[in-house]
Amino acid sequence: MHDAHPIFLEALHSKHRLSVCFFHKKEGVEVTRVCAPLDYGPLRGAKHVADVYQLWDLEAKRKPYNLAVAPDDVRSLKALPDTFDLTSIITWTFKPHAWHIKRDWGDFS
Repeated sequence: MHDAHPIFLEALHSKHRLSVCFFHKKEGVEVTRVCAPLDYGPLRGAKHVADVYQLWDLEAKRKPYNLAVAPDDVRSLKALPDTFDLTSIITWTFKPHAWHIKRDWGDFS
């Protein structure tokens, strides 16, 4: 868990965007993305069961828009004033109570 985990949780519950700076292993550099926080915990179906920050890259130009960032790779998390729209993100068949972190997101909880 990153030191800024409380910022992640607050943004998740209030549906605020985050500026996330992290080490991108595939590119070998630090990158910063504007994201919607989705969850924190192991990815479903992953071979390695480790907690990761699950984010939606709001600036991605092509799929996949989802990012899974290990806590050790996070350099900084900064809450932004803008909120995000769940209906534009959650376009898959959503299963209620699928999140690791409980939240009040109406039909997407």
